[in-house]
Amino acid sequence: MFARTTPSQKLLIVDACQKAGNIVAVTGDGVNDSPAIKKADIGIAMGSGSDVAKNAADILLLDDNFTSIVKGITEGRLMFDNLKRSICYALGANPPEVWPVIFQIIFQVPLPLSSLLMLAICVGTDLYPAISLAYENPESDIMNRQPRNPNRDRLVNGKLMSFTYLQIGWMQALSGMLVYFIVMNDYGFKPQTLLFLNLAPGYVPDATDVYEPLNAPSFGNTNYNDANFYLPDGLPWSSSSGSSMDLRLFYTQLNPESWSPCLYDPTDSSYPSHWIKSDFTGVQICYTSDALFFAQTAYFISIIITQWANCIICKTRSLSISQQQMVNHHLTFALVVEMVVGALLAYVKFLNIAFNTRPIPPMYFAVPAFQNFLKILFYDELRKILVRRGTTLTASGRVKYVGWMARNTYW
Repeated sequence: MFARTTPSQKLLIVDACQKAGNIVAVTGDGVNDSPAIKKADIGIAMGSGSDVAKNAADILLLDDNFTSIVKGITEGRLMFDNLKRSICYALGANPPEVWPVIFQIIFQVPLPLSSLLMLAICVGTDLYPAISLAYENPESDIMNRQPRNPNRDRLVNGKLMSFTYLQIGWMQALSGMLVYFIVMNDYGFKPQTLLFLNLAPGYVPDATDVYEPLNAPSFGNTNYNDANFYLPDGLPWSSSSGSSMDLRLFYTQLNPESWSPCLYDPTDSSYPSHWIKSDFTGVQICYTSDALFFAQTAYFISIIITQWANCIICKTRSLSISQQQMVNHHLTFALVVEMVVGALLAYVKFLNIAFNTRPIPPMYFAVPAFQNFLKILFYDELRKILVRRGTTLTASGRVKYVGWMARNTYW
C-alpha cells in the first residue's frame, strides 16, 4: 500500500507494475494524477476532475461512480469480441470462394462458382449476418478473463486464421465441391470426365448432328471432320451456343463411358419441366453447358447454408450455443434475409438471366449442404467442450487456458 505519493512516485509505481507484466488502470481527478493516468494502460478520470486529468484519460466517468468502470470494461471487451466474431464469420466464406478458382486452375474443370456469384456472396448474402454479430450479447465469462496482452492478443491472430481457413473453411469448400460434382453427374457429366475437360479439343457440330455412341469414330457427328477441331480458347461453357449444344458431340474424343445417365430424363413426367428442359433455350439440360449453371447455383446455395452454421458458431468463442442461446434477434433476422436472397437469385427468372443462376431442385439444399451444416455445428460444439474442459480458474478467479485445445483453438 502507498499513501501520499508524489506524481513522480505514481509514475514509478505504474512503470514497475507494467514491467512485471500487468495491465495497469489508474484513476484520478487532479493535476498531480495526470502523468500516471497518461502512463497507465487504462487511464480513468472523474467527470468532476480537472481538465488536465480528463485530457490525459482514456475513460471519463461522468457519474464519478467506480462501478461504471466495470461496465465500461465489459463493453470494451464485448466490442472486441464482436469484432472478432464478425471477422471470423466473414473470413469463413473465403475458402469456399477461392477453392473453385484454384481447383479449376489445377484440374481444368468448368468453373464451379462464377465470379458474379462470388460477388453476390461478399456484398449480398454475407453482409447483413456479419453486421448482426455486432449486436451479440457478452459471454458469461467475459469479465473473468485475463486482460489482453497487447503484444500477443490481436484482433486477427493465427488461431483465428486457423479456425476460419483450416477448420471451418475447408468444410464449406468440400460441401460446395461435392454438390458441384453431384449436380454435374446428375446432368450427365461424370466427375472423372470433368477433370482436365477444359484442355480437351472440341468440334462444333452441325444442327443436324445426333449423338449415336455406336457410330464410331465420330459418335454421331454426321459432318465430322478433323479439320474442324480447334484448341478450346473459348469453350462453350459460358456461351449461349453451349447452352443448346449437346457437348457429347462437341467432345468427340470422349468415349460413351465418359458420360453418366441423365437423372432428369425427358420421358420421366415426375420431374418439373424446368429441371429437364431449359426455360431459356428450350432444349434438354443434360449434356449441355446449362448443367454448369445448375451446379454453380447449387454451390452458391451450399455456401449460404454452411455460412448459416458458421454464423451460429461464431456467436460464442467458448460457450455452447445452448448456453448463449439464440437471443440476438438481429442475427436471426439476418439468417432469414440471407436465405431469402439466395432463393431469389435461384428462382426469380430475371435474376437467373442477370447472374446465370438456375432453379435447382430442392434436394440440393440438403445434399450435401445440410449434412455439412450439421457437421460444422457438431464439430464446433465438440471443440468448445474441450476448450471449456481445458480451462481453469486461478486463485484470483481469472480464466487460465491449460488444455491443448484451449491454448491452440480459442481464437
